[in-house]
Amino acid sequence: MISFVAFMRVPAISTFEGDNLAMACLESSLPSMSFDRIEEKAEKDEPAKENKSQDREDTNKTKTEKKAKREKGKPLVLIYHTHSTESYLPASAGNYHSVNEKNTVRQVGDVLAKSLEEEGIEVVHDKTIHDNPSYDSAYERSYDTAERLLKKYPSVVCVIDLHRDAISSSQKGDTIQVKGKKCATYSYVIGTAASTFESNESFVETLNSVAESQYDGFTGKVMYRDYIYNQDLCSKSILLEMGNNRNMIEEAENSAKMLGKIIADSV
Repeated sequence: MISFVAFMRVPAISTFEGDNLAMACLESSLPSMSFDRIEEKAEKDEPAKENKSQDREDTNKTKTEKKAKREKGKPLVLIYHTHSTESYLPASAGNYHSVNEKNTVRQVGDVLAKSLEEEGIEVVHDKTIHDNPSYDSAYERSYDTAERLLKKYPSVVCVIDLHRDAISSSQKGDTIQVKGKKCATYSYVIGTAASTFESNESFVETLNSVAESQYDGFTGKVMYRDYIYNQDLCSKSILLEMGNNRNMIEEAENSAKMLGKIIADSV
């Protein structure tokens, strides 16, 4: 789940103790919705008729260019977790936070990485815990981790900070059927204060375009916040919230499988 502190890269949130932490995190992380700008689908003019043979030629050229990027030993995607201990059902202990990997965003990250790799995209998945024993400075710590890995793997073109959202324990996690699978819904959070804001926004638009046309309209909600969230690390940098604490782990994993295919088509 994302967190917010004015004019700072790093949120200051207390440790995990207390029965109401999940709600406290939620309330502290969601300012007035008047600051949100939810993505709207722009009206499109009717496309002009084009030469089909030219379309096929351009499509083949694009596929060739993508394959050329996918060289063995040169990862294209980095996945990491600023809030590494965020968990899903059935792991509700610790106010939905666990240092053990099972049923957490790190487990979902493994599924996302595998889905990308099945499409020929090499992935670096870092599971460093940045938010325990305290959330304080978690974004600073995860920034250092991601920056170090980008220096080690300069071939990376896409950086994903994988989280999950948080809701009240009295609510149910939202799901949607996609290609016969029950999937957790998901969101993109775009930091408008990042120097790479425009390119990150364009990348998310591409992801949702692919999801709309090829994956039963399985698009992610887009939220804008006036923060950085480490998204200045890369021109294709996203904060991805996969489901929430009331989703079953299997629902989040099903989403990760779909998102892997969507991202592979877009990098």
